[in-house]
Amino acid sequence: MQSITIIDDDKELLKTVESFLHTRGFSVAIFTDWFKAFRNIRVYQPQLVILAVFLKNFDGFEVCKRLKANPFTRHIPVLMFSFFPKFAEAAIYECGASDFIAKPLAINEFILKINDILLPGKI
Repeated sequence: MQSITIIDDDKELLKTVESFLHTRGFSVAIFTDWFKAFRNIRVYQPQLVILAVFLKNFDGFEVCKRLKANPFTRHIPVLMFSFFPKFAEAAIYECGASDFIAKPLAINEFILKINDILLPGKI
């Protein structure tokens, strides 16, 4: 079972996405706190991190840069998401993210992006 860690400060969205991904066979860990998420990511090494661009107490771009700078987490792909796609889309590649998706999430596009990251060339 592939594991995904999701970091966002929107608890409702986290629960919805967690449930949706569970029904599709993914193991999902959700976090509103970047520091707790980072400890979990280092220990459990998920196959994908889904990360909000704007977090209440932290900048998602900075979180992504820290993940990509750390030797224990740099190999983990990051899919970023935000309600402000034009701003975020231009900056995600600067911080090392694999891709971006706009909120509200279009379910089919969301699954396609996850599969493209986790199963490149198999879709």
